[in-house]
Amino acid sequence: MSDKPIIENKNSQVENTALQLAKLAKQRGLDALLQKDKVPSTWSQRAQARAIVEKATQQQNLERIIYFSAQKTSEQDAGSEPDADWMTEFLHLASNTQVKSMQMLWADILSQELSTPGSFSVKALRTLKLMTQREAKWFQSACELSSTIGGEANNKIITGIVRPASNLGLVRAKLDKISLGQHRMPYHHVLQLTELGLLFDRELEIRPSAHHDTPLIHGEAHYSLRPRFKGCKLIYHRFTPIGDELAQLINKQALSSYQEQLEQLLHNYFERN
Repeated sequence: MSDKPIIENKNSQVENTALQLAKLAKQRGLDALLQKDKVPSTWSQRAQARAIVEKATQQQNLERIIYFSAQKTSEQDAGSEPDADWMTEFLHLASNTQVKSMQMLWADILSQELSTPGSFSVKALRTLKLMTQREAKWFQSACELSSTIGGEANNKIITGIVRPASNLGLVRAKLDKISLGQHRMPYHHVLQLTELGLLFDRELEIRPSAHHDTPLIHGEAHYSLRPRFKGCKLIYHRFTPIGDELAQLINKQALSSYQEQLEQLLHNYFERN
């Protein structure tokens, strides 16, 4: 480690990494060895001081989450009291969340759990704990692209349509794909959401019936589909049960560019009512 003191460059508009590290260390009570003069306190004293600061920060975080949750609750009758072990786990996992937007998600979970106990599993809480603010935004984008098909409640992101070849081989198989990367969902976002356990790790297929209409809901739009060609299949990314749980937190607003492309794709292969 360099013995040079860390000096702030007043003329620089970009904070250098050394200065950034010094600030972070000071905020966390870990800057003793970075000081020019010897710090009079002992290792034990500094550890105790840091623990007090961390506990105070956790208390502040939880009080803010409770406050935000109180803004969302109403005077309607509550369900049964949340499970004590669930509540303990909730407080433990939420306590280190300092970003306001993430605190709001935790507040949403608590208010929904109070009105409908059992809405969120401990696994879903642990997954939210692992998510960064950036990953939460990616998940919101995924929710905005999602649809429900056939009356099922789980969320699916439609990525394309397959028309199989005819039995006599007169018509070749055809695959029409939607590039999610053009709609705020590049492939590495999909991979990361899969790694978090929010999406299944492969695309799936569903074949709407040729004998009756299959309902599809995307945002505020409702469609009834019947294939123009025999055996047409929708290809999609499916949310996991944990992904479906956390999707309850997202105020989904369909992305117009994706919806336009989806509607054109459906028009090419399905009769719509």
